[in-house]
Amino acid sequence: MFIANSFKMRYCIRILTFLMIDSDSDFEPLTRTKVICTIGPSCWDVKIMKELADNGMNIARLNFSHGERSQHQESIDKIAEINKGRHLKVAIMQDTKGAEIRSGDVEKKIVIHEGDEVVFSPKPLPNEKRPVIIVSYDGFAKDALETKQILIDNGEIYLEIVSIEKNGTVIAKAEQGGEIGSRRHISLPGADIDLPSITEKDWDDITFGAKQNIDFIALSFIRSGAEVESVRKLLEKLKSTSKLIAKIETVKAVENIQEIIEASDAIMVARGDLGSDLPFEKLPVVQDEIVCRCKDEGKPVIIATQMLESMMEFPMPTRAEVTDTAHAVSTGTDATMLSGETAAGAHPLLVLKAMKRIHKATEQHLARLETVYDIRFSSKAEEEMDSAVKLAEEQHAEAIVLLSDTGRTARNIAKFRPNIPIITIVSDPVVQRHLTIVYGVYPLYIESTASDEEMMDKGVELAMKIGLLHKDQRVLLLRDRANKPEVVNL
Repeated sequence: MFIANSFKMRYCIRILTFLMIDSDSDFEPLTRTKVICTIGPSCWDVKIMKELADNGMNIARLNFSHGERSQHQESIDKIAEINKGRHLKVAIMQDTKGAEIRSGDVEKKIVIHEGDEVVFSPKPLPNEKRPVIIVSYDGFAKDALETKQILIDNGEIYLEIVSIEKNGTVIAKAEQGGEIGSRRHISLPGADIDLPSITEKDWDDITFGAKQNIDFIALSFIRSGAEVESVRKLLEKLKSTSKLIAKIETVKAVENIQEIIEASDAIMVARGDLGSDLPFEKLPVVQDEIVCRCKDEGKPVIIATQMLESMMEFPMPTRAEVTDTAHAVSTGTDATMLSGETAAGAHPLLVLKAMKRIHKATEQHLARLETVYDIRFSSKAEEEMDSAVKLAEEQHAEAIVLLSDTGRTARNIAKFRPNIPIITIVSDPVVQRHLTIVYGVYPLYIESTASDEEMMDKGVELAMKIGLLHKDQRVLLLRDRANKPEVVNL
């Protein structure tokens, strides 16, 4: 059947039914929603890291808030070694520490009881009889004027501010008891903290990552698009291929969300700190709005923090965690992230498998519902790729196979969240790794050949070999290079 004028000018399309040998796949069926796993003590062993890769880890996150740089370098080297034997590569994300307020070092944990008055001070108070928490920020009292609460460790301990003293101390009443150890995170919900989002340590760490062309650099506590652009200038100066992810963690970032999305290559909704800065009841609405805005702009979006946190200890997630993760998938997020669950939890592999099970079940449910996302076009190319998705649906294709130079067409297709995989054949290993974060895209590297046809044939053969394509499947073949339009049903 000939389908006239489906694509004009630069797209070559074929509908192809595979009648080939069975694949020799050695991994579990893939999900379109990607998974990011944080590397830490629970998975530093290269065997565990490889198991994570074999069971669906798309991106390995290195948290530069913890650990020594030499330790992170070891993880980078281990992932590079694991990738040598893989066709679907694991990308690397460097996550900066950012400007944050921490408690000071203590020899013994500070015990706080409900109703206690607690003194927060940037300097020691040896004669103070009430519990004293040293803060790592001289402007703490000034910024405390903008809020009524203090949260420790994202709300594990909640205190109401009683008074702000002229000597720079803040007095607060504990609403529940607890213990405070060294370097605990302290937040002032809603306050615009007068600290630079990108610290000297961050600039040094970013330079380290950029020089190695780390695939993604996640910027913590970003509050404006200009801050993202300042980092991009450094990347350009260093001629780095790294992509920038802005982490949304403050009310200020939410207020400036559109300019931050436009300045960034991807967005992370970091719900731990964001949930402390916002009234908690507003967090789901803000999360969904950010996902929608990112889809409209065609920018990947990650939902992160406390996804399956109970599995740090227990072998099964809570029902609330399952529902939360499924909700993120149902709104069309590109990726969900595991933090302490894989870095320091008791069951790193088990928690990854649990997340993949939730992804798979939710995606299958959405496919049965024939979910349609209302996403606007921002270019002619996006409009054409929406047509590609519709053509695939009309022809009952089970996959899209795309030959691409830059990966841009793959991102344009993914914007419309097709219910089938987008197998993207590229000749640039950097582009391959950058596509690991994009919804539904499975990038395969094929060395550039003399003709598009030969490269497409090799890509399809590899996809069959590793189990991305199977016998008797019907697929849509698409090239984003200059060719005469051709639509053939074979």
